[in-house]
Amino acid sequence: MKELATKQDIQNFEVDWNYYLKSFIVTQSGLSHKTVKTYKTAITKFISYLDDNEINRPLPDDIHEYQGFLKDNNFSVFTIGLYMVALKKFFAYLETPYKSLGAQSLTIYKDIYAMANPTVQRPARGVHYRENLTDEAITLLRGKLIDSEAQKDCRDLLMMDLGLYCGCRVNEIANIKSTDIVKDGDNYRLYLLRKNQSGKVLSVFIAENIVTRMKAYIKKYKIDGYLFTDLSHAKTGKGDHLCSSTISTIISKRMINAEVKKGTITAHSMRHNAGTAYYQATKDLYATQQFMGHRDSKTTEIYMHVDRNYETNGLALQPA
Repeated sequence: MKELATKQDIQNFEVDWNYYLKSFIVTQSGLSHKTVKTYKTAITKFISYLDDNEINRPLPDDIHEYQGFLKDNNFSVFTIGLYMVALKKFFAYLETPYKSLGAQSLTIYKDIYAMANPTVQRPARGVHYRENLTDEAITLLRGKLIDSEAQKDCRDLLMMDLGLYCGCRVNEIANIKSTDIVKDGDNYRLYLLRKNQSGKVLSVFIAENIVTRMKAYIKKYKIDGYLFTDLSHAKTGKGDHLCSSTISTIISKRMINAEVKKGTITAHSMRHNAGTAYYQATKDLYATQQFMGHRDSKTTEIYMHVDRNYETNGLALQPA
């Protein structure tokens, strides 16, 4: 098709959007249940909007008008942002021919849709302040677990320390395996499912005292595979590993019990603590960017303005 199709021409090609939604959801099976549910909700809302406005194939202007529709209906900026991300994923999926989709071919859709090529823009957000745990809160949170020999307490303390001192995201903690700790000279590295722009799997240095507790935990409970599993299977190491949402819930409950969960503090806040502490210890923005796995240094700059008191050996943060 050499000539640019008009909006009316494009609307003449009807699309069974619900068919493609179901196919799209099937391809997202590797994501968490919560993420898939968000995608489905967001795209279903979009399909409903298209039906209500008799739009078969949305153009860029339709996408922008849809954003305005969400805003007018009191959707938060955060929710609108999530919905736009879902649409981006959905459109990217539709531009790739999948043989497994059955009778309906994406070829016609791809040819016509490429002419419109809607650009989904996330709405601008205000400054996002990162709220960290105070030193006192960390002491209260860890103090309830540090001397305990109970398996659940040992497991939960390790998960929290990986966030506080290694800057691990919750989904990275969920995917750590017993073989991901590697000796590197006089230090230890923890390999994570964290990929940079080159596609390489990255690692972070991990304090020896955390490694010691981690090895003891692995040996005592015979962990072989994922480090953090459902406790009913932990002794065999063959149980399903805890998903990121479950780990977030576990840590949030620990925070509530220690009476330190206030304001916007969440399990992810521990990662912010690590980023802030690493920058304060090194005063090196690039090193902190690498430690945190940020693609953009501007994301790392948020850690430059808060004073923290962590101990470091120059490579790994460690509990004081």
